[in-house]
Amino acid sequence: MRTKITIFILTIISFVNIEAQYSKRSIKQIQFVSDSLLNLTPSQDASPYKDSTVWVKGVVVTPVRVEGGRHQFYTGDRFRFVMKNPSETDYNYISVVATDSVWFRDNIGIDLLVPGDSVEVLGVVTEYRGLTQLEVIKQAGCLNLLGTSTANLNSTTVGLDQFFNQTTILKKTSEKYESGFIKLLNLTVISTNVAEFSVADSLGNKITVDDQSNLIYGTIPPPAGTKIASVQGFIFTNSASAWTINPRRTSDYTISGAAPTIINVTRSDSFPTSTSAVTIKSKIYITGLTITSAELHYKIQNESPNKIIMSTSGDSIYSGIIPASSKDTAFVSYYILAKGSNTNITTFPTDTVREKLFYLTLNRPLTIQDVQFNPFGGGSSYTNMKLTLKGIATTDRKIYGAINIQNGKGKWSGIRIRASNDSLIKRGDEVQASGLIREINGLTILDSAKVTILSSNNPSPEATKVKTSIVLTGSNDAEQYESVLIKLDSVYVVNLNEDSPSNQNFGEFGISENKNNSVGLRIDDYSTKLPFTNDTARAAGKGKIQLKKGDYFASVIAPLDYSFNNFKLIPRDSADFVGYKTTTFVILENNFIPKILKLDQNFPNPFNPSTTIRYHLPLKGEVKITIHNLLGQNVQELVNLIQEAGSYEVKFNANKLPSGIYFVKLDQNNKILTKKILFLK
Repeated sequence: MRTKITIFILTIISFVNIEAQYSKRSIKQIQFVSDSLLNLTPSQDASPYKDSTVWVKGVVVTPVRVEGGRHQFYTGDRFRFVMKNPSETDYNYISVVATDSVWFRDNIGIDLLVPGDSVEVLGVVTEYRGLTQLEVIKQAGCLNLLGTSTANLNSTTVGLDQFFNQTTILKKTSEKYESGFIKLLNLTVISTNVAEFSVADSLGNKITVDDQSNLIYGTIPPPAGTKIASVQGFIFTNSASAWTINPRRTSDYTISGAAPTIINVTRSDSFPTSTSAVTIKSKIYITGLTITSAELHYKIQNESPNKIIMSTSGDSIYSGIIPASSKDTAFVSYYILAKGSNTNITTFPTDTVREKLFYLTLNRPLTIQDVQFNPFGGGSSYTNMKLTLKGIATTDRKIYGAINIQNGKGKWSGIRIRASNDSLIKRGDEVQASGLIREINGLTILDSAKVTILSSNNPSPEATKVKTSIVLTGSNDAEQYESVLIKLDSVYVVNLNEDSPSNQNFGEFGISENKNNSVGLRIDDYSTKLPFTNDTARAAGKGKIQLKKGDYFASVIAPLDYSFNNFKLIPRDSADFVGYKTTTFVILENNFIPKILKLDQNFPNPFNPSTTIRYHLPLKGEVKITIHNLLGQNVQELVNLIQEAGSYEVKFNANKLPSGIYFVKLDQNNKILTKKILFLK
């Protein structure tokens, strides 16, 4: 009995220490961002408490586990739930994640939380793909169950125009709903992709209904044209950092009217010439009802639009014929419109302004440029067609893992190929490849190809100079440079992880011509020969140069790739990085190993606008040095990396901050030291 009492007393003492060590913040304090920051381009929407460890109270809104023991929201080996502060009306939700689900299950029982539980959580405020999260601290006493709440946990009805103007995010009006449980009304499905689908309101504002729930993923989404009376879900972000609404289950969206389904659209002539009349076929049906009309709308070059009524031969197969253009290199666009007996209409493609189907009438052999060309920003017009292309290999499998070939320079000139014998291809080989054009995860590929090497040691195609803004995810022009060798001059490392800036030990780092940007063009380390790494935990072991925010490259040369919904550079080797200059913001002072963790007073103090901060580490470990204002808000991060034991110094420049009192916070292995500093302009 005495042993149990001792343990209980120690537990209480430990809990009191934990309670006293960290400050308490409300969900609104963590989530609130001023309009002045949201109005910036791009918006600066990160939490003012980013990287701070805090206690937060709230009511659990989503279960951690659902049927079959699955997580409610898929996040790999992490538990995830949403908390709400019922006493606030905006900025009142936050996503909570617990890394290492086994530990949190066995030691905390976090998987037993259900909606209505009132809890207090200790965690670090982080940003993942633009979404503010509270990452639970992995230690005893990190979560306290306070009781059961009777608060209203129902969704709030909001207009889609609070989130988007067409496809442009409206951060000023939408940020307050981050992680919130909201309901949208009177929408139409405009496109589908696996289990997710996109919807629009009557004004053309669009949002994706995402499939992050384990009770949504794998279900068949409603087809384009379907009327959605309402959809409710949680406002998260996707890999492109755009808002999505995430239902918990299929009952969270209500269908008000079925629409025709248009699938298997084909054209009879894969390679039409100026004399070709092209037959377009499709399967068109509406469940439980009948198709009353099907129209083929087309336009040849700059002529007036035309339409023909498609005929059916049974089995829901409809066809129509586009007449010959009588012109070489004519651009012919088209789409299909179908109406059901309930008057609901579906078009294919769904956005008939920016996503039309099209083909070129060519009286010559195809080039890579022809195959890649798409003025609407989508895939190839030759998808699922067999053809032959020629080009010079700009990559090889020995160090890169994929083969790109390129015909000349500039827009549309590159394409990836995949063949059983492509390991024989070397950079500089002129290649003829015959295969099937496919769109794989958004990337155009000449697949299942038969490859012939025509010659070797040819000069590499010249890299096309572009700005990062041209090829960033979301740019209207990025698709033109897919698989093309491009060159970016005078760029800086603006973050070490585009997906989660608070954690640089995985993911893709970002570059930009503007070193003050928080978002950059992604660079992946697909090649085995890259000299740089953003992995601060294992950089030395890899024998690579550890990048830091602010590092500079005179040029970066690489093919532009597309994967996981993002455009990114995939450099091939060290030669693709030219004129590297490191930002020396941490200097090893001497080889003496300090006995204790120590943070010196800055010098000079007061200062204007810069000062030097020295610190001393007795052990190797993760080191964070941050600057905080009088409200405790993190205003600048100076150091965030693994460092050996020793003495260091770092420069702090406050030229963008107002005069006043600030605090330097040194955090190593959860031991924290602070110093007060004074900035006087």
